[in-house]
Amino acid sequence: MGEDASRNGARSARDASGDERILLALHGARDRELLAELLDAYEVIVWERGREGEDGGAGEGEGEDGDEGAGEDPLPEFDLCIVDMETYSTVADALAERKADAGDRFVPVLLTVAQDQQVVAARRLDDVPDDVLAVPAPKAVIRSRVESLLQTRRQSLQLALYRRAMDSATVGITITEADDDQPLTYINDAFEEMTGYDRSEVLGRNCRFLQGEETDSEPVEKLHEAIEAGESVAVSLTNYRKDGTPFWNELKISPVYEDGELTHFVGFQTDATVRHALKNQLVHETQTLKQLFETSPVGIAVLNDDGIIVRANEAAQAVLGLRRSVVLGQSYDAPEWDLVDARGEPLDHEDLPFDRVRDTGETVTNFEHGIGVDGERRWLVVHAAPLTRSDGEHVGVIAAIEDVTAQKRQERERERLLDLFDQSQKIASVGAWEVNAESGAVLFTSGLAELLGVDPGTVFDLSEAFSFYHPEDEPLVRAAFERLVETGEEQSVECRLEMAGGEMRWVNVRGVATRETDAPVFRGTVQDITERKARSGELERYERIVETTADPIYTLDDNLRFVLANSATADLLGRDPDDLVGEHVSTVFGEHHSQALLESIASLLAGDSDKETMETVVVDRDGAERQFQTTIAAKSSENEFEGIVCVGRDVTELQERERRLSVLDRVIRHNLRNKMNIAQAHAAMLLEHTDDDVLESAAAIERATSELLSLAETARKFSSALDPNVAERVQPQNVADCVRNVVEGAQLSYPDATITVDAPDVANARAHTTFELAVNELIDNAVVYGGDEVEIHLSVTDDDGPEQVVIRVADNGPGIPPLERESLNSGRESPLQHTNGLGLWFVRWAVTNSNGSMEITDNQPNGTVIELRLPRA
Repeated sequence: MGEDASRNGARSARDASGDERILLALHGARDRELLAELLDAYEVIVWERGREGEDGGAGEGEGEDGDEGAGEDPLPEFDLCIVDMETYSTVADALAERKADAGDRFVPVLLTVAQDQQVVAARRLDDVPDDVLAVPAPKAVIRSRVESLLQTRRQSLQLALYRRAMDSATVGITITEADDDQPLTYINDAFEEMTGYDRSEVLGRNCRFLQGEETDSEPVEKLHEAIEAGESVAVSLTNYRKDGTPFWNELKISPVYEDGELTHFVGFQTDATVRHALKNQLVHETQTLKQLFETSPVGIAVLNDDGIIVRANEAAQAVLGLRRSVVLGQSYDAPEWDLVDARGEPLDHEDLPFDRVRDTGETVTNFEHGIGVDGERRWLVVHAAPLTRSDGEHVGVIAAIEDVTAQKRQERERERLLDLFDQSQKIASVGAWEVNAESGAVLFTSGLAELLGVDPGTVFDLSEAFSFYHPEDEPLVRAAFERLVETGEEQSVECRLEMAGGEMRWVNVRGVATRETDAPVFRGTVQDITERKARSGELERYERIVETTADPIYTLDDNLRFVLANSATADLLGRDPDDLVGEHVSTVFGEHHSQALLESIASLLAGDSDKETMETVVVDRDGAERQFQTTIAAKSSENEFEGIVCVGRDVTELQERERRLSVLDRVIRHNLRNKMNIAQAHAAMLLEHTDDDVLESAAAIERATSELLSLAETARKFSSALDPNVAERVQPQNVADCVRNVVEGAQLSYPDATITVDAPDVANARAHTTFELAVNELIDNAVVYGGDEVEIHLSVTDDDGPEQVVIRVADNGPGIPPLERESLNSGRESPLQHTNGLGLWFVRWAVTNSNGSMEITDNQPNGTVIELRLPRA
């Protein structure tokens, strides 16, 4: 058959029967095609003479007659081989060798012969074939023979598994014959280890050789009675090892019946020497376990050829939810049970496994359906096989019925947990991986696939997995994995991971070793720590800032005890930072500072502000009193107050400087005003009584004194604008109204000047409280330097950018000299670049305090434009 047919057969087999492989070693191409189509529920592999080197073949060394290379095993792996007479001689030796190597695992071979070859085949062939099928034959017969042989293989594999499980069990297991003196026919490794006897020393003997002088006769008698009666029994008795040391043996034996006849006893021995003191408790637990086993919801039912239940065990009665007297005599599709298929749809009579077995003669396995019992839905799995008499006549069906309702719930719960696991991976930015040391295969969860930016179904080997790490970090990760493989000790590495899209992420890779099979398995996690690394780096920067700042910074717990202190705090006090930890703030900075902190904390917790500032006197390392301004903020977790963070600032010199400036300001302004008043009065007297030259000098004196007095008055009005840190004087204002108010007053004060305004009804901006004085100063300045007939135009716009309000004052006067304008625009004076008055400086400071700006440009054709920009409120 062709490749497409092979692939279809492989898919059907996986869907229907797992990975069971059927090898077709047939001479005729048509026979191969027909069987491949008929057995499309399995993975079908075709073997042909002369094509051994191709896929599914056996090797190119064999000739057409099949003799060359026949001594080797030219066959691929299979679960069932179907061979015809023409091919049999070519593969007989290989099949015999395959059977011999399989040991107690059944390797079925089905030989197809022509109808007239049956007798000849039976006489001439050796015992390699397990069944002979005369062809042509009905499809049902072929499928039945194939399924029967595969079922036998499955059972042999299961039995081999049981044998290995018994050999490696941690309790001693023995099997004795039921006849004669019950000689031992099997012991496992645990029995040898427990007793010290080898198999060769005990097989064929009765177990009584383990008894000794301290063996109690009562459990021995109980054991004999149970054996005589063919019953199960559990006893604890003193036995002796080969070296003569006694031990407590917890022995349980169970009879094994075959077709109702007692054939063997199975014994389970446990060394209970250490646990003998807990005998009563162990007996109770043993009884509990036994009871749980006896009430396991797995039952067996026998139906006659009419589909009527004629026999059912207690477990079957429990599964079906009816008493024995009701179960017996019922058909399996009785109305009491309300049968539905796996989809929940009503189950038709002809779909029942019992009817299918009866109609086809084939075994039905893993048939799942629902059954209504006592108003609830149970889910059952049924395995049904035909019952026949010795003459081959079909007499009924035997079925194993298992209640898998709990398993269904567990599957749904497992799906829910898997979904929860996937969601947890997403939330935690973590994924898991597993590496098989033998194969090098790498498995990973969907969380890791998402982190890598690859499809969850992608397959990687170990080398490809390492390639995802940054080239500088890959050697570090490889070394950690090699240590894990070599030592088995847990490893953890922080490194960079390059995602499929090129993005680089920081991750923590953790790995541990486990041993589930002969080969170790290594598992671990990969967690995205990019944000944590960023926060860690930011924290380190903050720590450096805190340590290098000259201001004392410290944290206190909710009892005002030091938790941390920076170097500036330690230098202030002449203490080591670690020595301060645990001390109360009152013993370090004094009671007054402590009480002020308590009051600030109370205000902080009661108000809306996230910080409070206080001033206290602190004694430094030299004993000098220093005036400190301390700002505090609360530390809290889940709305629970945990302490405060304090930042101190030494304001001793600053406050002293402010006091001195305040005194100097008052003295200068007071004396300047007094002296200028005196000078102005004398100038007035001179103007009344002197000649022309003196009059000219007196007039100059009067102008100078007037200007000085005006300067002093301007300084007084704008005194609040001198402080650049008084933020509370900046507030939202309708500057359009402010400008209109100033213009109305200026029009009355300067009737000869032309003063106009263009402003909207509302233009809200954040401005200093001296804003109106600033606008008035600009108008006064324009009138003073432009003459009484100067033209002044003011405008307010709030659409020049999304965040600003612009006020423009334009005049047609002589303009401001370039050096003076450059000085005002730059914000500083120099010996060559200065202004003649304070008015425009006060305007600039008022705008700057409002977080705004001032710019002076030329007006065309002449004059000046002063533009004020304020932040929109």
